[in-house]
Amino acid sequence: MKTKDVIYMIYNENEQSTTSMGIEFIDFIHCLTVEPNNILLLESRYTGEDFHYGLRLEFVRKENLKDLYEENVYSYGDFCWVDFDEMNTLDDLTPQEKAELLYLGHYQQPFGSPFFEKLNNKFVYLAHDDGWFNKIFYKDKNQYIDVLGRLISNKLKSYRKNVPPLGQDIGELLTLFAKDGILIDLYRIVKFRNSVEIPFNIIGRIMNFDDVYNNMERHKAKANSEYWLVYKKGEWAIQSYK
Repeated sequence: MKTKDVIYMIYNENEQSTTSMGIEFIDFIHCLTVEPNNILLLESRYTGEDFHYGLRLEFVRKENLKDLYEENVYSYGDFCWVDFDEMNTLDDLTPQEKAELLYLGHYQQPFGSPFFEKLNNKFVYLAHDDGWFNKIFYKDKNQYIDVLGRLISNKLKSYRKNVPPLGQDIGELLTLFAKDGILIDLYRIVKFRNSVEIPFNIIGRIMNFDDVYNNMERHKAKANSEYWLVYKKGEWAIQSYK
């Protein structure tokens, strides 16, 4: 079993953030309906075509993002970035805003708000060993629900083609469960002729991901119920088996 065969996720409504294991950078990118305009790299080993001397940071223009997507960002160790709209906004940042961006990349937590008005960033992506520990802030909660819905359907492509994303109602319900930490067992997917079922458990908010991964069966056994994401007859549903 590999980390990509499970997803552990905690949703923090107050922060509008999700902390996860099993979701990689490229998974996240493939779930976006609109690609970022540009990316400012707060922490990485990427060396591209553009470097901002005022910030002492690399950035990637939209036309060069494909090169970044093809990188093995796991090998960087820390990989942190924010998206931004216009190039000239990098020149307009105040010393305070620059300091907050550098703090965000170095400590992997915001000093104030993770969103910067001048940059108009929609996301903050903070990862250590990408796919092992990722924290993403979403400016719009609905974008998180949309990404979550597409993530599940994308993960199913090797099992069944053309499975649509989760509907808004199912995405919102799964988000509600994720407040208490959900463990989704992709390696236990059950395939039938006309349906697919994915088991998940609510195991609590555990920030020690080594514990989650190494003691997965114990955590599942302690959960009160087992739930299943079920795709059947063109629709998604959540079922519970106690």
